[in-house]
Amino acid sequence: MSKIKQIQNLVSNGIYYLTEHAYNEASADDFDIYDVEHGILTGKIRKTWPKENKYEVVGSALDNRPIGIVCRITQPGKIRIITVYEYKPYK
Repeated sequence: MSKIKQIQNLVSNGIYYLTEHAYNEASADDFDIYDVEHGILTGKIRKTWPKENKYEVVGSALDNRPIGIVCRITQPGKIRIITVYEYKPYK
C-alpha cells in the first residue's frame, strides 16, 4: 500500500490526532478538523522526510482552498498531525 493510501486509510478510520500546534495553526487559517480530514483524503504527498516517517500532504479544504498538512506515522500506527496551513504554491 502506498504511503498516501496508508495515511488516508488511517484518517478515514479516525486513527489520527492533532497536536496543539496543529490545532492552533489550523484555527489561525480558519480551518477546522473537517477541512484537515478532507485535505488528507483528497491530497497527495508533496514532500517526505523518510528518516522521521514524516510527510507533507497537500489537498483541498471543504471550501476548496488549498491546504497543507504535515503529519507523521507514529510507532503505534496512528497519524500525528503536526501542523496545518493554507498551502500557497510557489509561482
